[in-house]
Amino acid sequence: MESDKNSDHSEENQMQSDHQFERLSRITILILFILICILFFPIMRIFFVPIVVAAVFSGLLSPVYRFFYKVFWRKSYLASFLSCFFLIMVVLIPSFFILQSVIEQMRDFFSSAVPWFNDFSERWEEYPVVERFMNSKIGTFLIDEVDWPAFINTITRNVASIATSVANKTYTGVFGLVADMVIMIFTLFYFLIDGKKILQKTKYLLPLKEKYQNMAYSSFSLMSKAIIKGTIIIGIVVGFFSAITLLIFGIEAWIFWGFVVALFSIIPLLGPSLIMVPAALFKIISGNIWQGIGILLVTYIVLINIDNVMRPRIVGNSARMHDLLVFFSTLGGLSVFGVMGFIIGPVIAALFLTVLKIYSEEFKPQLTRRAIE
Repeated sequence: MESDKNSDHSEENQMQSDHQFERLSRITILILFILICILFFPIMRIFFVPIVVAAVFSGLLSPVYRFFYKVFWRKSYLASFLSCFFLIMVVLIPSFFILQSVIEQMRDFFSSAVPWFNDFSERWEEYPVVERFMNSKIGTFLIDEVDWPAFINTITRNVASIATSVANKTYTGVFGLVADMVIMIFTLFYFLIDGKKILQKTKYLLPLKEKYQNMAYSSFSLMSKAIIKGTIIIGIVVGFFSAITLLIFGIEAWIFWGFVVALFSIIPLLGPSLIMVPAALFKIISGNIWQGIGILLVTYIVLINIDNVMRPRIVGNSARMHDLLVFFSTLGGLSVFGVMGFIIGPVIAALFLTVLKIYSEEFKPQLTRRAIE
């Protein structure tokens, strides 16, 4: 009996020892994992933007990849290569030529803006609209109280300074954008081939319930497609019609301003107005009143309503975020991640909302009890 008790005691000690060793082993693994992540993060940080953009485009191009995969003898590498080639030919190369035209018109516009301001400062009283405005009470007050020549000179100097800064940043940004695009295409090539394996491995390693994992993946997929189909397509349509409108009503650098309108179209309701209204006022002040009125009519009848008409049909309600969150996440993404931030910002915002939803579902009993109390 005593030997049995000693044996049981020995086995219990051994189990406790094994349990302590297993616990120590897990703690050691977690510490090593955290340390390696801390060392690995700076290495991969510069590739964060192209990797996320590649993940977004991999979801969008998956139907194209599957088509090439079936047609070309189920050769995954060939199908992925053709999908990347399709993206380059259909999206990237046309975008490059459009961007080149935008940069040329931007340079021409800023070089002609200074002489125009100088001429306007000398002849501004001759414009009919300005003359009528001068005879009003507000106009008389502004003329008597404001030193307009000094004001115009200040604007001229600022415009020249901004032009130089924008040109320098544009060329610098273009080189950085080209590098990111090369890395993005290279990453996209392997994402199309091994995307499912990477996703399955991520789900396996992620300590979350399966429904939460599916929720996060669905949110990323829906928002990625919403950004491409919604923001980009709607931006292109709004920018195109804005450029055509400006061309018809005699605005120079119409390609450049159409491109700017396409960028500003991310701002709900106000986007096109930020460029088109000043263009209309410029025409009205210059004496071309009906041209200015025409620009205003097109802006508020056509351009402002394109987003309201197209977005629900292109994106759908399931992938929509509140306009205010889209606005902040897009501008914040641009400020943090550069040109590609308009893609990454809303994706991160969508994942943030998903995490909030997971949190609310997981702790629903506690949150409900707290709300009742």
